[in-house]
This record gives sequence, structure tokens and C-alpha cells, in this order.
Amino acid sequence: MLGKFIVLLLIVSAVCDEKDYTDFVKTLKANMENQTGDFYHSAYNRLAYIADSYGPRMWGGKALEMVIDVVKTMAEKDGFDNVHLEPVSNFTRWIRGKESLTLYNPRPNPTKLGVIGFGRTIPG
Repeated sequence: MLGKFIVLLLIVSAVCDEKDYTDFVKTLKANMENQTGDFYHSAYNRLAYIADSYGPRMWGGKALEMVIDVVKTMAEKDGFDNVHLEPVSNFTRWIRGKESLTLYNPRPNPTKLGVIGFGRTIPG
């Protein structure tokens, strides 16, 4: 019984020690909605910057690693004080192979289709 009580106290203590970001998030949201503020359309502008500056960000690729660092820096500049990266040790890397798409129905004969995003795309 005492062991369960101690575990409960440790859980309550851990929960109480977490920082409350409610007011910070409300302030950030208000800044994003302010049409004359620095954060208005900032998500779109940041996405455009990342897409234009770094291009495709394939899983396991160098561009993705660079963008992760950029986004971390942006979050820290915005005032988040507990921004950290965690290692990902078990993932597979996407490697372009031979892609194809064939339409079987409603056509009487199978028809091969060229598809954007599969075969005939520009590598990288």
C-alpha cells in the first residue's frame, strides 16, 4: 500500500513540475492573428522559405537533417525554452526504385500510366 502511495506522489510531483505553456500559446496565437504583426502568415512564410531553400526533404536525407536544425532554431527564437532533438535509431531510408502504375479496369486491356510522383520524375 505504501509503495502505491509513493508512486502516486511521484506521478503527481512530475505532473506538477511541468511548465504550463497555456498563456504563451495564447499570446503566440494572438500574434499570428494580428494582421500588422510579425507572425501574421508566418507558418506559410516559413514553409515557403523551407521549400524554396532546401527543396525536397526525403526521409534520411541531408536536406531533412538541415531543415530539422532550422526549425529547432526558429522555435527557440520564438521563445520556446524546452526545444530539443531526439535521436531516431530505427528507420529505413527511401530509395527511388522502378515505379509503375497500370490501369486494369474498366479497360479491356491493361494500360500503363505515367504518374507524377512515381516513374519519370526527376531524381532528388
